[in-house]
Amino acid sequence: MKTIHTPTRILVADDDCTMNLIMQAALQAYGYEVTVVEDGVAALAAFHAHPADIVLLDVEMPGLTGYEVCKKIRLMDSDVPVVLITGHDDEASIDRAYETGATDFIVKPVNWTLIRHRLRYILRAFRDAAQRREAETKVRRLAYFDALTGLPNRQSFAEHLTRELSRKKGKTTSVQRLAVLFLDLDSFKNINDSLGHGIGDLVLQWTSDRLRSGLHSSNTFSRPSYQTKEDVQPIPLARMGGDEFTILLPSIEETEDALVAAHRVRELIGRPFVVEGQALFVTASIGVAIYPDDASDADTLLMHAETAMYAAKDNGKNTCQYYSASLTKRAVARLAMESALRLALERDEFFLVYQPQIDVVHGTIQSVEALIRWQHPEKGLISPLDFIPLAEELGLILPIGAWVLKTACTDAMRWCALGLNPIRMAVNLSAIQFRNHHLQDDILAILAQTGMPASQLELEITESILMEDATSALSLMHSLRDHGMHIALDDFGTGYSSLQYIKQLPLSKLKIDRAFVRDLPASKADEAIIRAVVAMAKTLGIRVIAEGVETSEQYLALAHMGCDSIQGYFFSEPLSFEKMADFLTNPLVE
Repeated sequence: MKTIHTPTRILVADDDCTMNLIMQAALQAYGYEVTVVEDGVAALAAFHAHPADIVLLDVEMPGLTGYEVCKKIRLMDSDVPVVLITGHDDEASIDRAYETGATDFIVKPVNWTLIRHRLRYILRAFRDAAQRREAETKVRRLAYFDALTGLPNRQSFAEHLTRELSRKKGKTTSVQRLAVLFLDLDSFKNINDSLGHGIGDLVLQWTSDRLRSGLHSSNTFSRPSYQTKEDVQPIPLARMGGDEFTILLPSIEETEDALVAAHRVRELIGRPFVVEGQALFVTASIGVAIYPDDASDADTLLMHAETAMYAAKDNGKNTCQYYSASLTKRAVARLAMESALRLALERDEFFLVYQPQIDVVHGTIQSVEALIRWQHPEKGLISPLDFIPLAEELGLILPIGAWVLKTACTDAMRWCALGLNPIRMAVNLSAIQFRNHHLQDDILAILAQTGMPASQLELEITESILMEDATSALSLMHSLRDHGMHIALDDFGTGYSSLQYIKQLPLSKLKIDRAFVRDLPASKADEAIIRAVVAMAKTLGIRVIAEGVETSEQYLALAHMGCDSIQGYFFSEPLSFEKMADFLTNPLVE
């Protein structure tokens, strides 16, 4: 297929008819398409109707001079080459030509032999400039905009915020405050892990589209003062990276206005996304920092908003949190905890304790539960309630969980080596461990390394694990049972498992949560729940253990209700390896 070359279009404006004819003939001889007019007004009309590739203007024309026409053409097209033809070659005339936006100038009389080369050079130099500007535009877009969502990125948002702060500091404005909202999608990693990164990217794009189209002051604030024409403008927002977004509220009257905006954001994001015909629900945690209350510079304001966002996550997610100085202290402490936790495993700061589980009928130790503890070199003993959620968030729970399992199995075999009877070892699995596709292989490898029979291992899981992916969970549990391991459902009654689902599970034990034990025997409601659980479990052939037993009254009530096993401080606190060995030498509990 032949390429069709469009001739270069040249617009010539000169009030000298003879000059026009000569110019037209000379340029057409070189293959240019030439339009000739005789004054400035006609030149503007011709350019407006058919924009030219290059414009030649005589400086002295009636109506509008070449300088004036050049200025007006620049308002229509900043790139087209404009050449002024003048009879003056003094410095002032040349300076004036460039000041009006001219690309170049030609002094009369015109050298017709050289004009072709002059024009070719001018055309090439602006084409080069246009390509350079296009490249600069692409580079700027890469530097300042997020490729996935098209939103401004962190750098762009920070510069925008800095300009807004400068404006507020530079003059007295009617509205002094501004707010930064820092939002993070809750549990977004689960979307990527379960549905794939392609769906995850779609959710990010849909989220940005909702925020971009749904956030402007007329529908974000409730105050009447925000209903002016100027406020019906999109609110500045950006994607900071990952599943994090920021929103700038450049003018707020009261700090509460930021909360109104945050609720609007949560409402937009909370609407279901439809993925392959299924509704996918997403929530967001939002942190808010206010200028000048919380900070006076962009970096600190962003940092404080992010700190508040993490506080919102700690408060249960799907909520909004304002920044306060106390949050910074918590953030600093959290960072210190993160650093220490990353080193704790290699520094051998973790250790296990074991709490016995007592058979109610025979009074014997049926099994022990392995419980992890962290001996911090400076802070002392740290509760698992404080570091386990952090380990899950940081992705450290897998190596820590593997260490717990291997250490527990090793200790169980050490007790056997001391001549004690084999004891079943109960080990807790987190939801993240249970989602690990290599979990079964890892467990079997540890059993092989330690020599512990699979029948001696009991894996404790929670109801929340079952609710995340019931089909996969059921398949894995059956496979683990087929290998001889026992499975206990921990904290039973605090989740949402249906009885219809429970009967499908290959469970060996149900653990009644301590919340139902605490008020026994006074609480008739707790008693009724426990009786129902025991009756259901016995129908399904599942043993029942109650945890958190601390008094003889609780023990007698649970025994009377038919619980099979008891665990709690009434019999024993969690014990070290050595103390547990001593405890195991006594087969009966008095």
